[in-house]
Amino acid sequence: MKQTIVILISLVLIALAACSNSPSPDSDAIENQTNTLNNERMLLVLSAPSVNEQYYAPAFDLIVDFQINYAKQIMGNDNVVIIVDRQTKSFYEGKVPEDILITADVYDIWMRDFTTINPIAPVQFTYTWASMSRQQSREVQGSFNQLADRLDIARTRTDLLIDGGNIVDNYKGRVITTTRFLEDNNLSYAEGVSRLKDLLGASEVAIITPDEEVLAHSDGMVSWVDDNTLLINDYSNDPDLRTEIMNELNKTFPGVSIIEVPVEYTTNPPGQWDGFESACGINLNATVTFNNIYVPTFGMSHETAALKAIRDNTTKNVIAVNAEGVCAMGGSVRCLTWQLTGENAERLILAARAQ
Repeated sequence: MKQTIVILISLVLIALAACSNSPSPDSDAIENQTNTLNNERMLLVLSAPSVNEQYYAPAFDLIVDFQINYAKQIMGNDNVVIIVDRQTKSFYEGKVPEDILITADVYDIWMRDFTTINPIAPVQFTYTWASMSRQQSREVQGSFNQLADRLDIARTRTDLLIDGGNIVDNYKGRVITTTRFLEDNNLSYAEGVSRLKDLLGASEVAIITPDEEVLAHSDGMVSWVDDNTLLINDYSNDPDLRTEIMNELNKTFPGVSIIEVPVEYTTNPPGQWDGFESACGINLNATVTFNNIYVPTFGMSHETAALKAIRDNTTKNVIAVNAEGVCAMGGSVRCLTWQLTGENAERLILAARAQ
């Protein structure tokens, strides 16, 4: 009799546990919180590599592992969604919450470049073809447009050419790009500043000399960690370039604190990523949100000093994200991240939750 009672009690406890673990629409099992309108959380969006895309095949597992680990570090700090096609979805299922996955065909992983800049007042530039053919760039941005239009993502569009990684702003009117923007759009310095001020509602625009010629993105060079604090790579090993960049930044942003951060450049061995400068060693390719900074790390000797410089100059939570698996391709944390707030963020969160 006692044995029967024990068995019955055990069955009841198992049933209760199962009920308590079952997610409901209002339970904590829902990962993303739709409170983005009050600037508590920002939405960070990643695009998975397609299992059918041969270009990324040599690094497919590394990219997937990076995105899964990055997403887990975002959870609880900001919101996160991963866009993944149907054939690739199984590589993420069971490793991240189901409600952060949205099924769609977006043709590339470097979301920063072909989506929108400024999560608060989004602007979509026309994607350049520095890293691919003109036709490919149109197809990549077209695949994004299909998703964004389907979800009614509000954004201003412009025919001006630029990769989104070549705009670094503090979301409050201070903008940095490189001279590549002028070259791609056949603009003078004054014309470039004027066009960006008008389009972005910016008060101050700096146009700096790039530190590499392939992509020439500013987000491998500088990072706004606060409204009035700008971090820049330490270019003391190239005094002429350092002088050019610092003169432009000091002229454009009087009163802003400009902090030089240790950096270490690496060269890719011959192979799959020939033609692209490695992003390994560049910690400033960081994703900055309202309360957090996701900083790429690479297990390199300069990083203790680099992370200290970042932490010493911000009140935000600094989260180190291991990017060793992706940096050889020419970008890392920021390059792979699209940022959204407000109603745009909620539309994407709810669309993922509904699938």
